[in-house]
Amino acid sequence: MVGIKGFIFKYRADSKDNYMKDTLGTKRDCGLGLRDPDFWSNDFPVWGVCGPYYRKALDIGDVIFFAPKKVSITEAGLSDYICTGILVVANVLPSLECVMADARLTVKYKEKYKADLDAHLKKDKERTKKVRPCNFIIGEVSKSRWFGKNKNRLTCILQKSALQNVASKLSIRRIPSLNKEQVRRIYKQLMGEEL
Repeated sequence: MVGIKGFIFKYRADSKDNYMKDTLGTKRDCGLGLRDPDFWSNDFPVWGVCGPYYRKALDIGDVIFFAPKKVSITEAGLSDYICTGILVVANVLPSLECVMADARLTVKYKEKYKADLDAHLKKDKERTKKVRPCNFIIGEVSKSRWFGKNKNRLTCILQKSALQNVASKLSIRRIPSLNKEQVRRIYKQLMGEEL
């Protein structure tokens, strides 16, 4: 864990779902049934379509904190951002070919993944088309967790972690990356244990 870093990634959540899974796999968007991040389809969490530029920057040991976008928070009747999930990177598959060849992933998941990826690539600009199929993230089961809808306000967690500077940036589109110490503090507040 020498050079770990982290990100707070905001996604469009299904506000009617207590798990607050993302909506991109629903009929409202591309309608292919893939949830991304996905903590349910395999024996481990994965993140492979959304956030291509975030995923590009991730290495083993890095941490993603997932938080629904403001519109999802409002629709869910919450007053502040929450952290719905934590994914600690265990493995990075560099290409689509590696994902499709990986026996750890279920056949059904790979079918949905490929269809969802293709749907996104049709809409992507050239720059993003090159990045999106790269760096498929597999999470470490024992250190990753999906909380879903909860009452742990992210602003309070960040303030308890002495990270007011990060809390003040929650409303911007792309929150700057977190350093090792910031990641460790947030992780401990959310999980109740050291990373």
